[in-house]
Amino acid sequence: MKKESKADVLLHPVRLKIVQEFLGSKSLTSKDLLKRLPSVPQATLYRQIDKLVQSGILTVVEENQVRGTIEKVFSLNFGQANLAKDDLQETSKEEHLNYFMLFISQILKSFEEYIDQKNTDFEKDGLGYRQVGLYLTDEEFKQFAEDMGKAFKRAVQNEPTPDRKKRVVSTIIIPDRKEER
Repeated sequence: MKKESKADVLLHPVRLKIVQEFLGSKSLTSKDLLKRLPSVPQATLYRQIDKLVQSGILTVVEENQVRGTIEKVFSLNFGQANLAKDDLQETSKEEHLNYFMLFISQILKSFEEYIDQKNTDFEKDGLGYRQVGLYLTDEEFKQFAEDMGKAFKRAVQNEPTPDRKKRVVSTIIIPDRKEER
């Protein structure tokens, strides 16, 4: 049996939802996750949390005695929660398409959950989707990606507060087809 890749672990629909709940949060318990993900059955949630812990994507940062049981507090290991070049090195074209489809379907589901709410205000909430073409040299693109990474790194450090609204930002960068010259 083939060992599950890091991409397979991360891009599983329920595990991806769990990981997304840690964005903007320092640590959460299983109970916290059950409240935040009511559509996920408890047994499934526990099984998927365990898979994320085994893979090193989530770490147990605290254990508390609660009414005769141990409540674990989890934190996201940001270094493990990202796919690097090495993680995708032996990925086939079909696997890439499947991973991308799963990624896009999660974005679509999040959007659907947002617009299903009452009283949505795209402008106030900061909802947007757009596509732009940028003409950049390889060096300019590298600088652009570094700048974007720094901006994300600063913003992800923000603690949740009553005046901060969680916003999920997804990035997709696709080089244009090579034109024949």
